[in-house]
Amino acid sequence: MNLRESTRTTTPEHSSDKKRSNDEIIVFDAYAWVEYALDGPSAGTVKDKLDEAVEAFTPASVIAELKESMLRHGVEGDIIAKVLDFVKARTSIVDIDSIISELAGEINFQNKKIIRDWGMLDSMVLAVSRAKSGRVLTGDPHFKRISNVIFLAK
Repeated sequence: MNLRESTRTTTPEHSSDKKRSNDEIIVFDAYAWVEYALDGPSAGTVKDKLDEAVEAFTPASVIAELKESMLRHGVEGDIIAKVLDFVKARTSIVDIDSIISELAGEINFQNKKIIRDWGMLDSMVLAVSRAKSGRVLTGDPHFKRISNVIFLAK
């Protein structure tokens, strides 16, 4: 089931209210949410990780990336609103405050030296995962060699 369908059939619940056996804290990258929203090849894995997570987080910066991607793919405005409402209901949105920003600056400085085209938004996601002691769920090739990442296969 893709995200657009699940917004119609899933009762929102905060993942922090759930206790699962894997004790997984997941930070959702835009790549993961786009896969889910557009029913990509890894949509099922994203759904499973969302359902299994003890805590699920989405950096506020990911909301911007997700909306831009859906606009680029021609998703209708009412569907975009439902998708974003679903993300906000099922995960805790992490504001990019001064602590996350400073950590992202350090991450960005280090990773730009070793990862081609590494960007500040990638650093924001990674900073949130480190601040929350979680793992990033993504298929973004920039994260391929980063520790504490659940990499979605293409």
